Amino acid sequence: MSDPTWLPEILRAEGLTVREIAGWRDRGHGDFGNIWGIVCHHTGSNNASANSIAFHPDLGLASQLHLSRDGIYTVCGAGVAWHAGQGSWPGIQTNNANQVTIGIEAASAGQDWPPAQYNAYVRGVAAILRKLGQPASHAIGHKEWGAIQGKWDPGAIDMNKFRRDVQAVIDRKAPVVVVNEINETAKRATWLGKRGTAGETSVGKDGKGRMVAFENGHVYFYPGLGAHAIPHGGLFEAFADYGYERGALGYPVRDFTKLDHGAVQAFQGGVLYRQDGAAKGFYVTGDIGKRYADTGYEKGPWGYPTSNEFVDSDGNRVQTFEHTVARWHSSHVVATTAGKA
Repeated sequence: MSDPTWLPEILRAEGLTVREIAGWRDRGHGDFGNIWGIVCHHTGSNNASANSIAFHPDLGLASQLHLSRDGIYTVCGAGVAWHAGQGSWPGIQTNNANQVTIGIEAASAGQDWPPAQYNAYVRGVAAILRKLGQPASHAIGHKEWGAIQGKWDPGAIDMNKFRRDVQAVIDRKAPVVVVNEINETAKRATWLGKRGTAGETSVGKDGKGRMVAFENGHVYFYPGLGAHAIPHGGLFEAFADYGYERGALGYPVRDFTKLDHGAVQAFQGGVLYRQDGAAKGFYVTGDIGKRYADTGYEKGPWGYPTSNEFVDSDGNRVQTFEHTVARWHSSHVVATTAGKA
């Protein structure tokens, strides 16, 4: 599939209002090949304009589409856009989402979503995926893809619920009303086993989170982040070491992934790794985390993290990995030394 010059046509066919920035068909950072799906974003401001996305001062074309607060789409470009950055997701090459996904930047500070905007977001994503011949699972949040960057957009949108709403539109069915997200997660994650005898527990500093213990893991829910399971036997114990959801990691923002020699899961405060048989788990975040992503995560030359960030005697932030010591400087440059600390 080539560049998505069909965007205005299919969005209007869905009954959505669409504007077009002059010359959008010729704007972008190169041409698409196959398009895997969509990455959903928010701009960080309720007032961000379509021009700020089409003509970003640093990124050029920063997303193919802009979605206003009143539910109006503006087509900003048809070529590849710089919207995703570093990250990973099943089915997409590591750090390569820009080349295979359409980006939608919704004008929002990530705190609330007017019904007109949310409904247009769902319907627009559904229309694009229907055109691509893909299910709702091919729509992901920037916070899911780019957790290593500390991304949290689109804020206040539970992506699992969002995908269910999208799939209902793709299938031209009425939206499915789901009362309990923890129960939905348990249906997906059958490995959790039996539910504990206790009911849902209110957790978190603000009391808005909920948690349920299962035979083989715990499920944590927070509004806007959704519900995600943390497995026993490694990750959950590491999560406990850092103070659960009240500690530095906060709540999980996506499901865990089993690795060749361990497991990994993204949280609000960082990406947590636990090697098989290791006494502890460690998390990566910030500029060192971004550099780690550039190298290919645990499969790259650094290997697994063997410490969290700490401050050395010279005041530098340092983190050790299996094969590398990374040092952060105030210039935002990460220097590395081969070998262990």
